[in-house]
Amino acid sequence: MVGQAGTEERSYAELLEALYPLAAEIEADTDREVTVIAGETHVENLDAYTGLLTEAVLRPAFTESDFARNKDQLLSFLTSTLRSGNDELLGLEALQQEIFEGHPYAHSAAGTVSGLEAITLDDVKAFHRQHFTRANLLLGVAGGYPEGYLDRLRTTLAALPAGEAGTMELPPLPKTSGRRFSLIEKETGSVGIHFGYAIPLTRADDDYYPLMVANSFLGEHRTFNGLLMQELRGQRGLNYGDYSYLEYYAAAPFTSSPIPNVPRRQQYFSVWIRPVVPETAHFALRGGLHFVERTIEEGLSGAQFDLTRDYLINYSKLWAQTLSERLGIHMDSRFYGTPYWIDEIERRLTGMTVGEVNAALKKYLRADAYEAVMVLSGAREMAVKLFADEPSPIEYQSEVAEGVLAEDEAIVPLEVRPTAVEIIPVATMFE
Repeated sequence: MVGQAGTEERSYAELLEALYPLAAEIEADTDREVTVIAGETHVENLDAYTGLLTEAVLRPAFTESDFARNKDQLLSFLTSTLRSGNDELLGLEALQQEIFEGHPYAHSAAGTVSGLEAITLDDVKAFHRQHFTRANLLLGVAGGYPEGYLDRLRTTLAALPAGEAGTMELPPLPKTSGRRFSLIEKETGSVGIHFGYAIPLTRADDDYYPLMVANSFLGEHRTFNGLLMQELRGQRGLNYGDYSYLEYYAAAPFTSSPIPNVPRRQQYFSVWIRPVVPETAHFALRGGLHFVERTIEEGLSGAQFDLTRDYLINYSKLWAQTLSERLGIHMDSRFYGTPYWIDEIERRLTGMTVGEVNAALKKYLRADAYEAVMVLSGAREMAVKLFADEPSPIEYQSEVAEGVLAEDEAIVPLEVRPTAVEIIPVATMFE
């Protein structure tokens, strides 16, 4: 209702019409902890754009028509995009729902179906009055703005209510015990696999950085450098993508590098394996767990550590190529109370040892207790297969190396018998 709605001065259509010749837009995104309102414009249009942006922030119209439209769009995202249109996002959100069950992070930032149907326009107005205040505002500007611009912007935004600074109360970090599977029944020709658990680390913690190296060794998003990608896709041709994550990774299906401005005070480790053909899904699940387990037990060699550390120091620079990205990372660093993250990665990794990485691996990662989500057709048959826990041999369609077959002897019988299984019809997800 701030970023995609009208203001007291103009309707949403009129706001869009005013933004069009500026080649600009007002972006508004909400995650579990923060709402980010952002925009970018040419310096020649700065005053005009700033006027529209601050108008939207300070004087939203809160009309019934905008409210109904935005609510319908969010409901459509939950019931059409997540349930039907994007299995990758479905698995990502479902895993968070399971890891953070009973926690404020448990449901999608878009809400739930019942929650959206229940809220009123007055609820939204009350939330805006309470939280869109000077006390909660972190303001960031980057680029070729003229002298005096920041002072004028601060003066304009001083019209926000003073408010009281505060953050959402978070319970203790969820603990996962056993192997808990959520099988989402959906008419689909592939199987998507996610598994993971909460970890007591954020970018503010010393151990985050050696574990960051270990995670990069397992597999950065949309890259081929990781062990999971090399083994499951490269050597075995099982699927498209095999990656691991040390924290929430926003918009994973659409991006190739981490998006800033989705900071959280509690995080989780996860592995993404998809899409897999149904015949090899059981093996692929075991394969992902096996290579995580092997990495924990064996650790990184000196050569693997050097290669991964140097790669990560350089690769992380690509996460901050634009002014907007750099500004977002600066603001995230303020949230975590750390120096600028990209510089901090280089500083921390430069003085790191392989021993620190291997110690962090053993301290924080495991492959014997996790939440697992599978999006598939035939959930009951998969549940029977998982409980039986029989070996899952694989027949390759082309020749593979002898070393692959030798490794498979450890993967095929790996224990994955669940301690709990829930079969969830996709039509009830995010309800």
